[in-house]
Amino acid sequence: MILWVSRVPHTVQGVTPMQTGPTATSPNVERLIEAVEELHSSPAAACRVVRLLRDPDFDIVQVEKILESDPALAAAVLRLVNSACFGLANRIASLRQAIAYLGARTLRLTVLSFGLVGRLARGAPARVCRDFWRRSLTMASAASLVCRRGGSRAVRPDEAYSAGLLADVGVLVLAQVETARYVPLYEQHSHGIELTAAEHERFDIGHPALGQHLLGRWNLPEAVTRAAATHHAPPSACDDLSRFVVAGDMLADALWTPQTPRMSEIQEFLQTHFQIDLDALIALAMDCKQEIQQYAEVFRVHLEGSIDCDAIRRDVALILQEAGLLPWKTVRQNAELALRIQGRKEDV
Repeated sequence: MILWVSRVPHTVQGVTPMQTGPTATSPNVERLIEAVEELHSSPAAACRVVRLLRDPDFDIVQVEKILESDPALAAAVLRLVNSACFGLANRIASLRQAIAYLGARTLRLTVLSFGLVGRLARGAPARVCRDFWRRSLTMASAASLVCRRGGSRAVRPDEAYSAGLLADVGVLVLAQVETARYVPLYEQHSHGIELTAAEHERFDIGHPALGQHLLGRWNLPEAVTRAAATHHAPPSACDDLSRFVVAGDMLADALWTPQTPRMSEIQEFLQTHFQIDLDALIALAMDCKQEIQQYAEVFRVHLEGSIDCDAIRRDVALILQEAGLLPWKTVRQNAELALRIQGRKEDV
């Protein structure tokens, strides 16, 4: 099934979507990044491991030596490989064995989550931290799954996952360095270009551009830093990797916000760029829910709430009804469904 629905641009009065992308260096940028680096030890070991793991033929001994220089990160790797997620009969005590068993993809995600994101999230206000993990795991899983379905030759699913996981790190910087001023602002505005516009007004920079600067400071690949800068930008401003992260950002809204007003916009974006129609969107939501739960367990993150796939189906049904299309229902059944969606009990 292929359905086209006219898109209503997601904008804020007086703010264009391009303002969510990179900006000129603000006087505040260096101050913010230096302040957050004073709060947390350098993630140098994690960054070096991530770079090494980009090579499929990476040197296990070299990775082991780097991990040994960061005991907390090494302990996280050993804890993960011996967790119930892998169900090993015999405990692995050797870091080298753990590296070999996990492989490049899982180890890369582990290092990103524990070594970079986890380290930065420690100390963030509880509300912001909870929201960050929920949104970041969703963006990462959704970007990766869309990449797999889209069949991109230029981007690997694990690259899309990594970029989605890191896209919102600028939020953590602002929440820790400017806690008193930022948290009330964060709670007052919807995540996306509305929040970014408010950040620009208050701090002269938004979390996408701030994340880009921080990831650049950590010497992560330029494509990843660019994806952070443009994850709220229009698709026309994005390269291949960034477009997957934009999809992840949109799906984070769709999956956690029942009856989101952006559903038609999200559906058209997925259809136009990745040939994901409404049927495939429902299947994608179910896959995302499962993968998010799996990674939340792996990374020991508690997520409040749960993705309601039935609500996604109802949102899709509304799109179909508004377009006059619901081929597997009779007119009477359509009316009954509409009443149930609205929470009414009247008989048709």
